[in-house]
Amino acid sequence: MKIARIEAVALEAPFARQFGGIEKVPPQLLRPAAHFQKIVRAGQYATFAVVTSEDGSTGVGEAFGLPHPVPSAALIEKVIAPGLVGTALGDPSEMLAEYRFYFAAMGHARGMPAEALSAVDMALWDLKAKLAGKALCEVLGGTPGPVPLYASPVPFLPTPEDSQKAARKLVGEGYKAIKLKIGRGAAIDLDHIAAVREAIGAETGLMLDVNCGYDEATATDVGRRLSNHAVTWFEEPIPPGDPAALARVRAKSTVPVAAGENEFAHHDFEALARAGAADVLMPNIARAGGVSGMMALGALCARHGIGLAPHGVGSCVAVAAALHVCRAAPGFRIYEANRLMNPLRDEMPRAPLRLVDGAFLTPEGPGHGGDPKPDVMASFRVGLAMTSPA
Repeated sequence: MKIARIEAVALEAPFARQFGGIEKVPPQLLRPAAHFQKIVRAGQYATFAVVTSEDGSTGVGEAFGLPHPVPSAALIEKVIAPGLVGTALGDPSEMLAEYRFYFAAMGHARGMPAEALSAVDMALWDLKAKLAGKALCEVLGGTPGPVPLYASPVPFLPTPEDSQKAARKLVGEGYKAIKLKIGRGAAIDLDHIAAVREAIGAETGLMLDVNCGYDEATATDVGRRLSNHAVTWFEEPIPPGDPAALARVRAKSTVPVAAGENEFAHHDFEALARAGAADVLMPNIARAGGVSGMMALGALCARHGIGLAPHGVGSCVAVAAALHVCRAAPGFRIYEANRLMNPLRDEMPRAPLRLVDGAFLTPEGPGHGGDPKPDVMASFRVGLAMTSPA
């Protein structure tokens, strides 16, 4: 079966549209984490790759949407698609190998080129599974079923009492573990951590996400002071790019360290593992190579005795694909159920996610089961015409 067409779809769901004006958007949506303080998060974004085979079947994949979805869309349609249209559908990783080499040789192994490739890889796998008449997890060697998860986040909120209220709400919705955003500074963060732990009780898991908000000294200080809070992990305590520094933080931390949502290439994750920098790796399927990349990283985690806990930010497409990979990848531990308002995740899918006993069930196939409703997708499309190759 040959590839007949590849289209990119850039999507945006501005919070101002949801609330009737930017001034009406709750502050915790605009500034939910340490890296959204000066540059606010104005909405949710995604870039889709839609691959159509010569019989009219389609597969859909997603590229990480921030900071804006249009550049990835241009890469998909203007750089990647021309070389794939007309070729036979085979192993997606092999089909994209030359593109990975090209981008790396051009100095673009990270960022939007990697995200664009992730979207196309995901779409090719979705198409392969649909043509086989199987759920994506089955094509990957797994089985459909429940995926253990935690809810994220309790965002930056003004007071510890506000954080307690938000944490209780997530637990009340049926989640058995939650994640708190920190990164304001040691004293304030520790007050919020203690308050949330008190609110959710000893049985509920508690993850902490710094979003790179500390320097090494602050991260080391806070990591040493977490032992009394039953913390599952201490996530992204410092900015990415320095495995040795992260390893030093981990060596002095009293709780496990998680990292990886801002990494792209397999060798970046290998560097974290070899440095002893993390107990848990958190790749985003829409950034780190799509389905092929996530499966390879699961194998890496299994080799190094590290947990695989995929980053859960994305629309209905990335979330569905990731859940299927979680059912097949070696080393998988737990998935992040991001609960920030996201119409691209919650309003677009043909079938909503199902939460059962604290776990998401894999969407029903064939494929990844996260296909968007065409009319809803069209309502979120960025107003920029892009021509698809024939």
